[in-house]
Amino acid sequence: MGIRHPHHLLLPLVLAAGLLAGCAPVGLQRGDASHEMLNAVAWQRLGAEYEAVARQTYGLASRRLAEALADPRWSAALEQSGDTAGLAPAVVLDIDETVLDNTPYEVRIIREHGAFSPATFAAWCEEAAAAAVPGARAFLREAATRGVAVFFYTARREALRDCTRRNLEALGLPVAPDGANLLMADGGAKDEWRRRIARHHRILLLMGDNLEDFVAGSRQDPAARRALVRRHEERWGHQWIILPNPMYGHWESALYDFDHDLPRAAKTVRKAGVLGASVVD
Repeated sequence: MGIRHPHHLLLPLVLAAGLLAGCAPVGLQRGDASHEMLNAVAWQRLGAEYEAVARQTYGLASRRLAEALADPRWSAALEQSGDTAGLAPAVVLDIDETVLDNTPYEVRIIREHGAFSPATFAAWCEEAAAAAVPGARAFLREAATRGVAVFFYTARREALRDCTRRNLEALGLPVAPDGANLLMADGGAKDEWRRRIARHHRILLLMGDNLEDFVAGSRQDPAARRALVRRHEERWGHQWIILPNPMYGHWESALYDFDHDLPRAAKTVRKAGVLGASVVD
């Protein structure tokens, strides 16, 4: 999970907050209708457009999976090299906002006019109550039916392994009983996991919501991150399938130089200050 993205919101959005939370959030009861995540969480939790995008994305992944299985030279991982034709096929997916929908946790943050914390997120994970992102379950079942190994890798901490496995299992998703295909990055980078998987499997697709889920070196300033996207433009929608996440991620942390110790108000000022920065196409 990442640090959250601020939007300055208008008072009519109190209604959206009520829909999200089922009652007036504490912050809004104080007359403050400006929680930075309100628009993003409302869109992702309630927007028909979000569901359409998610289902469209997993539909694309299904088509690409068929193409990848038919092409023995197909490999999605930059960390993979050499002859991969004899390796067992696999897909590798991030978990949060790629397979599991954590918007109920974000709603709690809005209700309390709070912010992400490891403790509150761990408590949410222990509930093992996250729903599947629309389209994810059908795609993963298809992959398993086709004999494709499924690997879940996540920045979640190792201490959350059991509750994460229970959540995936409760949704009927293809997680091993011992959690062997559940890879915990423990807050670190994911390229080493891709490298390990590539030793024994031909990685057909990478799926995620954060640039780190696809390529190393994404913890840079916004311009450098966009340049990294363009450097690999032929892979997007082909071997790399990304889902939207306007709520949090490295895209947001990059706006304040990944300085997570900054006070919340200082992060808001930093983010507002860089909005006018130009982006080179």
